[in-house]
Amino acid sequence: MKRVLVPVVASRAHLAGAAAIGLLFCSQACRRAAPPAPPPPRAAAVVNGAPIPLTRVQLELDRMRRGSAEGEAKVPPQDVPKLARAILDALVDRTVVLQRAKAAGMAVSEAEVQRATDALADDTRRGGAAWGEQLARAGLNPEQLSDDTRERLLAEKYVAEQTRAERASPAETRAYYDTHRAEFEEPEAVHCLQIAVRTPEEAKSVLDQLRAGAPFDKLARQAGTSPDARNGGDLGWFSKGTMPKVFDDTCFSLANNKISGVVASPYGYHVFKALGRRGPRTRKFEDVKAEVERRATAEKRAQAERQLLQQLRSSAQIKIDDTTLALVQ
Repeated sequence: MKRVLVPVVASRAHLAGAAAIGLLFCSQACRRAAPPAPPPPRAAAVVNGAPIPLTRVQLELDRMRRGSAEGEAKVPPQDVPKLARAILDALVDRTVVLQRAKAAGMAVSEAEVQRATDALADDTRRGGAAWGEQLARAGLNPEQLSDDTRERLLAEKYVAEQTRAERASPAETRAYYDTHRAEFEEPEAVHCLQIAVRTPEEAKSVLDQLRAGAPFDKLARQAGTSPDARNGGDLGWFSKGTMPKVFDDTCFSLANNKISGVVASPYGYHVFKALGRRGPRTRKFEDVKAEVERRATAEKRAQAERQLLQQLRSSAQIKIDDTTLALVQ
């Protein structure tokens, strides 16, 4: 019996030891097989301990290139370093502002983000472009757009809160008008009505009716196809260069209360009537005071924003890695 038990016990001990060794080797092998953690992306700058990855700078530069209306814009190689530094400076400004905004407990709701992105989409469609194509050109997907929009809105909210008290005084408003008087000069302008139709035959019929004494505004409402037809064809006052050239050529050559012949344009066929003409003039301060105050206040707040950014940057710990930034292509 003893001769039998001894081998059995020894065999079990051997098996247990072998299993333990096997587990050890397996554990070591598994540890060796695990891939190493990827290194963190290189930072072009660090702002109060928060890195701005070089990839973010490259991404923004690529977006600028793709955002060109003519396709991908070509950036001369010698201009890349200067442009990359300008992009990085803007990212540093945004980072500092966002850090302050979050420290102040500010936030942007998802509803605000959605309204802002919806408005961008609507503007794009009104401009005749496809929203999806516009996003692709900018190198964005909807989630990235939401993130970018959230950051932008939060930064704008913080800056607006910090500069809200800035408002142009009466003296500053008057000084702005005196300094920018040329901006309130109006060139020669005319006031005209039009009746726009689709065919030359329709235009000839309209002209015959006008010459027979039909009221211009009434006929414009009846026969006109342009949006102003609802207002009797009233184009309002306009100066040269604000309307199509054919409008300028016709309306500025008409005497008051005179009717033109049939005029062809890319938009159809027109008959015009001149209602009045005025020469160049400078709008008086009293007439534009509210507008001047808005402009002066906007300029004062822009200056306050620049000062705010300077203060935030001067109090922040900012480290720029020029060697890494030079890798932007």
